Amino acid sequence: TGTNSSYQSSGINAEYGHGNKLVIPDGLRREDFLRWMYKLPDTQTPAWLGLPNNADQVILQTKANTFIQKLLKMQAVTDDEDLAYQDVESQKNKSVIGAASRPQWMKNLATSVTEWLNIIPKEELAALKRTVENIKDPLYRFFERECTIGRNLLKTVLTDLNDVAQVCDLKKKQTNYIRGLLSDLQKGIVPKSWVRYTIPGGVTINPWIIDFSERIRQLHKIVAAAQKGQTALKELTVWLGGLFSQEAYFTATRQSVAQCKGYSLEELKLQVSVHSSAVDLDSSSFGMSGLKLMGAVHANGKLAITEDIMTDLVYTKISWVRDQDMEKRSGKQITLPVYLNNTRTTLVETLKFCTDQDKFYERGVAILCTPLS
Repeated sequence: TGTNSSYQSSGINAEYGHGNKLVIPDGLRREDFLRWMYKLPDTQTPAWLGLPNNADQVILQTKANTFIQKLLKMQAVTDDEDLAYQDVESQKNKSVIGAASRPQWMKNLATSVTEWLNIIPKEELAALKRTVENIKDPLYRFFERECTIGRNLLKTVLTDLNDVAQVCDLKKKQTNYIRGLLSDLQKGIVPKSWVRYTIPGGVTINPWIIDFSERIRQLHKIVAAAQKGQTALKELTVWLGGLFSQEAYFTATRQSVAQCKGYSLEELKLQVSVHSSAVDLDSSSFGMSGLKLMGAVHANGKLAITEDIMTDLVYTKISWVRDQDMEKRSGKQITLPVYLNNTRTTLVETLKFCTDQDKFYERGVAILCTPLS
């Protein structure tokens, strides 16, 4: 199905094509239309269907990412894969489990585990201390839950990796649980016991480790801010994609403003602005970073269509305000969905932006919390 703009008598609009416009034939006979049809170019721009001209690049990029993920898994699977299920004790060892030579897959896995342990922060994540005052704050309670999830998962990941490292060094016996870890990790699969928050299907272990490490570092910043007081915690710039529950963050900020101002939740509406750096925040505002804008660019306070696949929203300020207090903005506004990742299966929130253009929905413009894929 094409767009109306693709079939105007004056030809395709300049924004839809490259070079000369495509115009319908002047003749009225069947032969005239057939002659015109046979002269059509072999390559057709995706703009005829209302898609951006770089739509093919987006598809190829997605296919390339999928191919690389599968290739990494194949490289990890060797002819010795079945050895992962063998009991090391049966290999007639002399030390705790043996002096027998290790299979190649085990040596490779030992190297990978060492690299992962160097990436993941080792410092224990402290628990947020409750007081009579801060426990009343919805935002504090949200961050407390985030830190609890992160602390428990960090303990599990570090314990599992250390156990795998000892097994690979023939210093510890295997258990059924460790065999499962060995099987998953050597294939590049994230173990099920580690998946305690939403991640894209098929994501491999290496990008997951990097993403998880950044989440833990953010939690350390949250703990440090909480120790300074509620004001520092509120003014902290949050990497939205690095939270375990992004929807709950929006809910907590809304509840926090309603409690502070004495408004009802129904009165508060979400307002957003994008900046090139951090800005001052009032009692109704919060700062976010790390958002990705697909198919558009934000410049001079407005959204615009771009041929770039993805652009960064350096600093995003959200404010919860009442209708009568909301800043009046001239021109059109577009509501864009905020998705967790590029699979676009988890909708986090919707945000309104000013713009002078159309066709954002036809281009599939959206905001992503994390580029993890």
